[in-house]
Amino acid sequence: MSRIVFYHPAPEWDGLARVYLEVGKALAARAVAVAVACPPFSDVADACGLLDILPVEERGTWFADGVRLSATLREYGSDAIVVAGDDAQLTAAWAVRRLGRGAVFRRMRTGIATPVTVKTRLAVRLAPTWFVHSSQAEARASEPLKRLRGRIVADLAIDPMQFDRVIAAPTPIGTSTIAIVTDPESQRATAAALRTIAAMRSRGHPLRALLIGTPHDVNEVRVHATALGLGDSITFLGDPIDRAPMLAAADLVWVAADHDDGGIAVLDAMALGCTVVATRGTMAERYVRNDETGLIAERDDALASAALITMLQSDPAHLKRIGEMAQADVRSWRGLSAVCDAFMTVLNDAAVAQAAA
Repeated sequence: MSRIVFYHPAPEWDGLARVYLEVGKALAARAVAVAVACPPFSDVADACGLLDILPVEERGTWFADGVRLSATLREYGSDAIVVAGDDAQLTAAWAVRRLGRGAVFRRMRTGIATPVTVKTRLAVRLAPTWFVHSSQAEARASEPLKRLRGRIVADLAIDPMQFDRVIAAPTPIGTSTIAIVTDPESQRATAAALRTIAAMRSRGHPLRALLIGTPHDVNEVRVHATALGLGDSITFLGDPIDRAPMLAAADLVWVAADHDDGGIAVLDAMALGCTVVATRGTMAERYVRNDETGLIAERDDALASAALITMLQSDPAHLKRIGEMAQADVRSWRGLSAVCDAFMTVLNDAAVAQAAA
């Protein structure tokens, strides 16, 4: 039985943690032993469910953290470790080098070509490494790296069946709800969504907003919302592990977030049958067909977005069709199966290579 570890040294719940758990659970269903290496008693650890938890904490340099991580991997019998970011890759590569076996899978950031740094080059020299990209285009656009063992293409994917029994959170009668999914890098897109809601309210539309996720500066968003007259009609929900009930309660889900946070949010909303608004130029746009499975909003044109959403809301039948088509789309994708196939192929190849050595 193969054993794979997903390394998430930060305690905060985020899109990356959700990606790890989705893929981890799918691999576990294929009889792969899966563990998440994360801080104990953290939000990430609480969300792991039946997956194994390996307690780790960042306490010093990559060298010292790698020594501790190596002991953890040895005790678990790890065959591979999945990481994201330069520092995590270097720590994991040093741990695998000390262990004398195993491979490193580095998830490259979704939606952009990740630059190759000095840390990346050093990590690739230390341990057998594969890069994991979300698309063929991103893989082709990446800088060549001599010692890299290979590249895996594994798009973001979720298990849509997990939402079959979701109960929507209660909402006020007679008021439409727009859920805005944000992240620390979506200042402009979040501000545009707030301005759109303010423009619609000024035209007499009874709206309330739910802000889901961790914005770049909560106080700044509060001040901006108050200046737009939204102070009493916006609720800040943070980044809950289970946000499905909040998304299901919304008449519209506006995804301002990008990268993992944005991609996972739009897939969740589509799987729930919500009407989705994706911000142009973000990861979320990749999964939405405009006016078929959702809407594409311009990042800075609040008035145009307000007019588009108002027109859509005036046709409830079309709104319902969009949600149904989005849900059918996500349920027909076999994304997780393809991701698992890619990981299993590389795990088997790595095991053969190590046995030969």
